[in-house]
Amino acid sequence: MDFRLSEEQIVVREVVKRFMLDEQVQSWIADAERTHAFPHAFMRRAAEMGFLAMCTKEAYGGAGMDALSAIEAIEEFAYWWIAGSLNILVQNSLAGFAIETFGTNEQKQRFLPRMATGELIGCFANTEPDAGSDAKNFITRAIACEGGWRITGQKRFCTNASVAGVIVLFARTKKGAAGFPGTTAFLIDLERDPPGLKVVPQEKNLQFGSTLCDIYFDEVFVPYDELLGSVDHGWEVCERTFQHSRIWIAAQAVGAARRAFDEAMRHVRMRTLSLGNKMIEYQMIRLTLADRLVAIESAKILTQKAAWLESMDDPDLDSAASKAKYAASEAAKEIVLTLDEYYGGYVSDPACIAARLKRDALIFRTYEGPSNIQLEIIAKRM
Repeated sequence: MDFRLSEEQIVVREVVKRFMLDEQVQSWIADAERTHAFPHAFMRRAAEMGFLAMCTKEAYGGAGMDALSAIEAIEEFAYWWIAGSLNILVQNSLAGFAIETFGTNEQKQRFLPRMATGELIGCFANTEPDAGSDAKNFITRAIACEGGWRITGQKRFCTNASVAGVIVLFARTKKGAAGFPGTTAFLIDLERDPPGLKVVPQEKNLQFGSTLCDIYFDEVFVPYDELLGSVDHGWEVCERTFQHSRIWIAAQAVGAARRAFDEAMRHVRMRTLSLGNKMIEYQMIRLTLADRLVAIESAKILTQKAAWLESMDDPDLDSAASKAKYAASEAAKEIVLTLDEYYGGYVSDPACIAARLKRDALIFRTYEGPSNIQLEIIAKRM
């Protein structure tokens, strides 16, 4: 068993690091943090470098990257900017993955090349106001009609829907059925401007530069060619996509946790307390940071294992993805709260790195299934 990164993975990490430290990219990040606007220029540059379709096959305009290289990339993106890494993650591991895995060849040719270039932004619409963690029990309905379906309902917490050109949407097609087999997946082509569809941006207090929206459907017509997968089998699309994307979120959390740990080490080595000692000289602080380091490195190994299992089509993927997401989200929580404590009153400045990491990283424990749901998935597979 070899735990060393391959030469390709090392190169990927270095390319991402150089990209994120570029002066122009840093100015785009600063603009997004200040204005909270979607960073179009940042995404176009990321697309030019192949980061908006990392694992997508080259036949569809993607980079054809292996799974382990891709999670190294998303980890490094998150190390430098969590919101930007989320934009890249949604494009790759939610919208892009669902289309490539379950779409027809026509759908792949129609959407994936343009998603790879950044011309088309994708989003994923599953959560509803009264159906979050219990994702199978949403009430948005798709009723069959001549030429397709009519969809009515509301979706919530849809990342980047305000700038999206295509939505991966889940709706109920079998009355009274919970989850599978009553769910169907659709691709909503927003470029045809379907009547009855409205996207409303939500106010948010974290991850600035990644937008969050409600989507309303009022008898929205969806033609037959926008069906994703097969009728009444949409939960297979949702579940498999979540399994894949949870690994990427785990990598995202590991990247943010690494940054928080590095910032904590920098701070405790530099700061002198009232008795004249550096913070790092206190045993309690050293032991706390050692504990956090073990948690971060353990989470990284679980994340790499989950990505490897996915590449092997291993039946234990569901549990492995949840283990990785749980461990990484919890590790990120502990280290950002530790960093927050060490910075003390300095966190009152919203530009403080400790304040920003705490603001942006705690949500890892919530999106795409909170930590308790991950434990439930693990428990069911035990």
